Amino acid sequence: MTKSSSASGAGHVLASRYATSLIEVATQSGAIDSIEKDMVSLWKALTESKDLNSLIGNPVYSKDQQLNAVQEIARKASFHQVTINFLGVLANNGRLAALSKILVAFFAEMEKRHNVMEAKVVSAFPLSESQQKTLADTLSAKTGKSIRLDLQLDKSLLGGMVVTVGSRMIDDSLKTRLSQLKLAMIGTKAA
Repeated sequence: MTKSSSASGAGHVLASRYATSLIEVATQSGAIDSIEKDMVSLWKALTESKDLNSLIGNPVYSKDQQLNAVQEIARKASFHQVTINFLGVLANNGRLAALSKILVAFFAEMEKRHNVMEAKVVSAFPLSESQQKTLADTLSAKTGKSIRLDLQLDKSLLGGMVVTVGSRMIDDSLKTRLSQLKLAMIGTKAA
C-alpha cells in the first residue's frame, strides 16, 4: 500500500467514524430526521459556496475562527443543536477540512439504514421518467432494496445501457452486442 492510498484509506475511516457517531447521537436524541435534513443543506452549501470551502479547508484560519463561522452559518440556517455541536467538535478537532468526506460517509450509512442501494446506469441516451421508474422497480424487485439511480450518459455505447448494482454489472449496450457479433463472425470465418 502506498503512502497516498494509506492516507486516503485513513481519511475514509475517519470520515466513517465521525458520520457513524453523528448518526448514533442523532438517533439517540430522536433528531435523526432533522439532522439528515441539516446534512443535505450543509452538502448543498458546500457544493455551492467557494467561500465556505475556502474557510474550512484553509489552515490560515484558526480553529476559533472556523468554529465561529460554521456555528454562525448553522444558526442562520436553523440547524438542530446536535448539528451545531457536531460542527463545533469538527472545528475543535481540526477536522472541518474533512467535512465533505464525512457527509459522503453519512449519506452512505443513511442509505444502508434506509435499505437503499445505488444502481449506476450508463446509457447512450437519457432515460425517460417512465423508463427510470421501470428500471428502478425491476432492480428493486431483484435486490429487495429501494434503488436510487445514478444516471450517466455515454454516447459511445450507441444504444442500450450498462447497469451496475453492487458488484454485479449487466452490459446490455449495443456497442458490446456489436463487438460480440464481430467476435462470433471472426470465430466462424477462422473455423
